[in-house]
Amino acid sequence: MKRIFRLFAILLAAALCLCPLLSCATEEESPSGSKTLSDGKLTVGYTIYAPMNYYDDSNNFVGFDTELACAFADSLGVEIEFVEIDWNNKLTDLASKNIDVIWNGMTITDALQAAAAVSSPYLENRQVVVCRAADAEKYTTVADVSLATSIAVEKGSAGEAVAQTANVTLNTFTAQRDTLMEVKTGASDIAIIDLTMAKTLTGEGTDYSDLVYIDVGYENEQFGVAFRRGDEFLAAVFDLFIETCKANGTYDTLCDRYFK
Repeated sequence: MKRIFRLFAILLAAALCLCPLLSCATEEESPSGSKTLSDGKLTVGYTIYAPMNYYDDSNNFVGFDTELACAFADSLGVEIEFVEIDWNNKLTDLASKNIDVIWNGMTITDALQAAAAVSSPYLENRQVVVCRAADAEKYTTVADVSLATSIAVEKGSAGEAVAQTANVTLNTFTAQRDTLMEVKTGASDIAIIDLTMAKTLTGEGTDYSDLVYIDVGYENEQFGVAFRRGDEFLAAVFDLFIETCKANGTYDTLCDRYFK
């Protein structure tokens, strides 16, 4: 544990505004008073979501967020454990300490910030419409979404939030990837999912080559990670970690690897 807090101190020394937090540090607890890392482990809650967290063709657990999380844990000198969660129950899992952080291409919202210690944005995203290629001309604007008779969305997702404004029947699923099969089979007219996923899983060379995504004009969103209330210190350390990754080229390397 001493190693962890020496690393904390090094990171915080780079940002003088955070230095007062050091006065709370002990060998047993984090400076925020939380014992989140007292067992020497960071437990990350995720869902299978390419290109953020997923298994590749060789069954290796990879992804933009996966690699970032591993590097973050390494910088703290702790082990990392990934726990697959039900996205709709993510805040319950966090509060109950089933996980220490939600890290899975998560959109920052007012509700999330009220419930958890949320980092600064580290990646930009927006919601897009996924439909069968033959229907692409039907959905070119946000208003056109209301022409669908049913929309597939992940329960608790940003996609569900924007789909609710269309006043259309919603078919909800526990994972975003499941919405694609729903559209492919015609069970739902369209899906609304993250651009990051749509780019990776649809179009030529994918299992959903007959599906396309359309940027209809939803507002840009920001991705963040969420720690428990009381762990604001860890969120601040994460922000410094991202700045370091951007400065040393790690961030750009991962972007080149995982985003088309």
